[in-house]
Amino acid sequence: MRKAIKSLLAAAALVLVSGCGGKTADAEIKIPILEAGAEGSYKTAAAEYRDLLNIDSIGAGVEYAYSDTLSAEFDANLLSIDVKKNTRLNKGDVIAVFDSSALDYERQNQKILTDNAYARYASAGGEAARLEYEREAKKLELVDHKISLYTITAPYDCIVTAVERIETGTAVPAGTHVCTVAKPDEVYITLDRDREKFAFGMHVAMKFGTNDEYSGRVVMVPDTLGRGNKVLIAFDDGELDRARSDIGDLVSMGWATVLVKTVDIKDALCIPKDAVIQYSGATYCYYANDGSRTRIPIETGDTFGDVTVVLSGLSEGDMVSY
Repeated sequence: MRKAIKSLLAAAALVLVSGCGGKTADAEIKIPILEAGAEGSYKTAAAEYRDLLNIDSIGAGVEYAYSDTLSAEFDANLLSIDVKKNTRLNKGDVIAVFDSSALDYERQNQKILTDNAYARYASAGGEAARLEYEREAKKLELVDHKISLYTITAPYDCIVTAVERIETGTAVPAGTHVCTVAKPDEVYITLDRDREKFAFGMHVAMKFGTNDEYSGRVVMVPDTLGRGNKVLIAFDDGELDRARSDIGDLVSMGWATVLVKTVDIKDALCIPKDAVIQYSGATYCYYANDGSRTRIPIETGDTFGDVTVVLSGLSEGDMVSY
C-alpha cells in the first residue's frame, strides 16, 4: 500500500513539473492545492487587468498670496481711517489721512517764492528768469508731493486683507503698518505639507466644504535650492468666479481640500498582494492549475492597496493560489 502511495505522488510531481499550463515552474516545490487535512486553506484569484487610481485628499489654505503693505510715511497723528477688512477699493480711493500741518509753513513759503519768480519772468522775460521760475516751481511740486504722502490711497483696484488697529488722534511713528491690500482675483490655494506630491503645471481639483470640485493648476513649488516654502495653486479660468458664486468669500473661510492623483495607471495586470512571495532575493507566486499549485517566478512592479502589478510571468486569467 505504501509503495502504491509513493508511486502516485511521484506521478503527480511529474505532471506538475511538465504540464503547468505553459508556465515555467520552479522544480523544487510541487504541491497540490488541497493537501490532506488542509482543505480550504488556500484562496485562488485570477490575474486581471485593472485601472489603478489613487487620489489623496490634502488640507490646504486659501489666501491672497501676493499683497502689498501700506505704511505711514512720516511721524504724524492719524486723522481718519476709512476701511475695514474685506473692503473693496478702486485705485485712488482714500484709506487713511495723517496730519500734514507740519508742512503748512513750508508750503506757504514755497508758494510765495514760486509766485514771485513767475512774476519776474512774466514782466522781464529772459532765460535766467525762466530757469529761476522753473526751479521754484519744482520745489513747490516736491512739497506738494510730500504732503500727498500723508494721505494713503489704494494703489490699484484692490481688497483690504488686514487693517491695523489705530485710534484716530494717535501719534503714529513713520513705518507703522496701516493695512494690507491685494488684487481681488489673485486668490491662491497654498500648501506647506506633502509638497513632494506636486509638480509645476500639475492639474488638480479643489473642494471647499461641498461635493463640487473646482479645477486649478500648480503655479509654484519650492525648488531644490530651498527657495519658497509653499505650493501655490491657481484657479483655472472662470473657476474662481464659479466658486465665489457657489460658496462666497473663500479667503474668509480660509481652507480647502486639494485632490491630487498619486496613482493613475491604465491596464495594469494585477494579482492580490498576498499572492506574491519574496525569498532569498527571488519573487514568485503559486500558479494554480487542475487542482494543483506550482511555484513560478514572476517580475512585479509596485503594490497599490491590496494588489500588486505583475510585469512578467503571468497572463490575464491565470489563477494564483495564496
